[in-house]
Amino acid sequence: MTSSRFVTMPLAIIAAILTVAAMKVAAPLLAPMVLALITGVILSPAIAFLLRLGLPRSAAAGGVLAFVLVAFTVLALLFEPVLWRALEQLPFVWQELQETLRQFQDALRGLNQMTEDVKEAISPDAVPGMAGADNGGESAVALPSAIDAIALAPTIAAQLMIFTGVLFFFLFTRDSVYTWGAKALGGRAGSERERYKSSLMAAEHMVSRYFITITLINACLGVAVAVAMTLLGMTSPILWGVAAFGVNFVPYLGPAIFATVLLLGGIVSFDGVMAVMPVGIYLCMNVTEGQFVTPSLVGKTLKVNPLLIFLSLVFFLWVWGPLGGFVAIPVLLWLLLVADLMKPDEALMAVAKQRQAEELEREEEHQQAQAARAAASE
Repeated sequence: MTSSRFVTMPLAIIAAILTVAAMKVAAPLLAPMVLALITGVILSPAIAFLLRLGLPRSAAAGGVLAFVLVAFTVLALLFEPVLWRALEQLPFVWQELQETLRQFQDALRGLNQMTEDVKEAISPDAVPGMAGADNGGESAVALPSAIDAIALAPTIAAQLMIFTGVLFFFLFTRDSVYTWGAKALGGRAGSERERYKSSLMAAEHMVSRYFITITLINACLGVAVAVAMTLLGMTSPILWGVAAFGVNFVPYLGPAIFATVLLLGGIVSFDGVMAVMPVGIYLCMNVTEGQFVTPSLVGKTLKVNPLLIFLSLVFFLWVWGPLGGFVAIPVLLWLLLVADLMKPDEALMAVAKQRQAEELEREEEHQQAQAARAAASE
């Protein structure tokens, strides 16, 4: 037993390392596939509804896929001007931020002078001011050019094709996929296979319900942020609202990054106490949403250890980039639900133990009978 464990553990570690390396190398292929599967899981209630209406499975899958593609296209067309306007304003925002930082530097000039004196004392040959020498012009933010967009177009088109194909065929063959998954998990017998399949579909239903609820909550948060930024006089309030909606799908990291960017935006747009008003209002909204709204609507059935959520986010962000941040929580939640739902019931375990004890008792009786017959024949 001990020797086999010493052999199994290194093999498991090597397999895990190779799996992570394969996930990272094959990110352009695997990331859109996993996103399509997660999207199919979330949209499963729509497929079930269309099938109840009597539509063929192919028509239902095609209808849901068409809805997804049209929704993405409409959102892209609506927010594309806002995004390009924000990109055009980015160099000016960067210059204003540099000016703000220079003002802070002037306020700390005494500390900077003391630092320069220490540098001169340590290295007399150092030229004063060399570290902050002017490079001949204002630093600018490099924006993506048309050539960059053209170079990325084939990759984006290929990933979109992978996403579309996987989503359609998953929706079309969803029942067969779960039957195959039940067999792969060890459900060879009819009763076991049905139990595993029902567990997979129950996990799908719970994940779908969870993320539909989270999407509605995030949409309300995005609208509230856009309204608050409009009242404060922030530039591009719709863009701020859309960003708040998107980053809230990435717990902890998303809101933290958004709050930092919003703080910089407030410093650039306002003076004095007003500079921290946007981020203060957003943090109040985010805390209210995270501590009161989401728990009351989602409930306690889908709570996951925050450390596990953070580790999953860090891992998928490292492996697949921003797209990994969106699929990390659905994948983690689905795996945990499947593992929990597939645990045998206590009643079934008791019946199994009773049957095992009865079989052992019959085996002992059979052996005793054989021994008695052998003794009688002698």
